[in-house]
Amino acid sequence: MQTAAEGAATNEFFVEMLAAQTLHAEASGSLLARSPEMDLLLRLAGTTQISKAIREKGSSAGKPFLLVVAGRKRPAGIRGMSGQELPRRELSKNELRRVEKAALLSAQKG
Repeated sequence: MQTAAEGAATNEFFVEMLAAQTLHAEASGSLLARSPEMDLLLRLAGTTQISKAIREKGSSAGKPFLLVVAGRKRPAGIRGMSGQELPRRELSKNELRRVEKAALLSAQKG
């Protein structure tokens, strides 16, 4: 589970692609950070620098945010939370570029 700034993503399929990268990296022991939550935020921000990811895509207290819940099993409902789901559509050229950049972050970090 990770929060990000509102607008860090606007497409469910885009978030799903980045979450899949994070889950694969976790399974192979090649996360960009110590936790999968931070790995996902790094991929959303397109950087290996934690401070930059937090500054550019991190959530802030009192502001609307994006909540990403990802795992190998479908999560049960999250109590006390209400909101809207992101629309799901084909990846735009920019989203596809961001997915590709996120996939290359491991090579840059290594």
